[in-house]
Amino acid sequence: MTLSARSLALDAFRGLTVALMLFVNNLPPGAPPYLEHGPFGGSVYLADLVFPWYLLAMGAAIPFSRASALRRGVAEWLYELRILRRVVLLFLLGLGLTSLQMGRWVFALDVLQLLALAYWLGAWLYDLPLLRRTLLALFLMVAYGAAILLVPVPGVGPGIFAEDRNLLLHLNRTYLMPLGLRGLPSAIPTGAFVLLATGLGEALMKGRSLWPWGVLGLVGGLVFLPFLPPDKTYWTPTYLLPTLFLGALTLEVLKRLPRGILRPLRPFGANPLLAYVLPLALKLTWLRGFWSLLLGTFLAHGGPAGGYLFTLSYILFWWLVFWVLDRLGLYLRL
Repeated sequence: MTLSARSLALDAFRGLTVALMLFVNNLPPGAPPYLEHGPFGGSVYLADLVFPWYLLAMGAAIPFSRASALRRGVAEWLYELRILRRVVLLFLLGLGLTSLQMGRWVFALDVLQLLALAYWLGAWLYDLPLLRRTLLALFLMVAYGAAILLVPVPGVGPGIFAEDRNLLLHLNRTYLMPLGLRGLPSAIPTGAFVLLATGLGEALMKGRSLWPWGVLGLVGGLVFLPFLPPDKTYWTPTYLLPTLFLGALTLEVLKRLPRGILRPLRPFGANPLLAYVLPLALKLTWLRGFWSLLLGTFLAHGGPAGGYLFTLSYILFWWLVFWVLDRLGLYLRL
């Protein structure tokens, strides 16, 4: 398999992640709970895959980006500055989108801001040797989980991880929310996950088997399971590591498929950041009422099946938009 074919497999994985995001974010009323986000301590539903797979795709792309910079002779200091520029721009873009959602300017951590911090950790530490990088990522996850279980919470005590009582909730409420940094501790496990995903991307780039990374994710998740439940809100290792297993499995399948099957996923996969920002931004502004009216029309004429037809039509609409952008060579690059 050529390098371009392996890059297409990664594009297809990103495209699948974007399509999954558009699907779960636009489910019709009455959709089964397993298609949405799971409850506290039970983040094992379909929607719970989306954000970790964005992180995984981001980490897996770092080796491709670094190899491209080396081939083009980009100086080390310039490459480091580009990493920092991406982090800042992604963070600022996230602040803009969060402020749009709130209807006023706010400084807060949300999806894109957390992606920026996680990317920063993964990209800056990518220069470490593979084994050291992997061990460091696992150590950060273990330390994060151990802190949740061992550090006592005032008035609660140690070892408590309940939805309304836990160390991370205490830190957020007491220290971080007043600063607009609620959720900042999540940068540790998500950054470690991106760093771990660089190994998966390296294996993909070099044409190696992805199974060892899948096994690592599965075994790691099972080892943590007796101590912490899988939870998206607090990014427990038992939530993140199994998504590495599922991601490695999916990428292993995708890289073996013919290019003709992968190409329909490319319009989303070649423009994943814009595919996240644009539908959400338009939904919050000009098209807010239009989409609701359209969904109501589909439901009125087709019942539950009409709701799913709306969801599929919504995905197809955005696929056509990004197909045109791909044909025109228009991408959001930071």
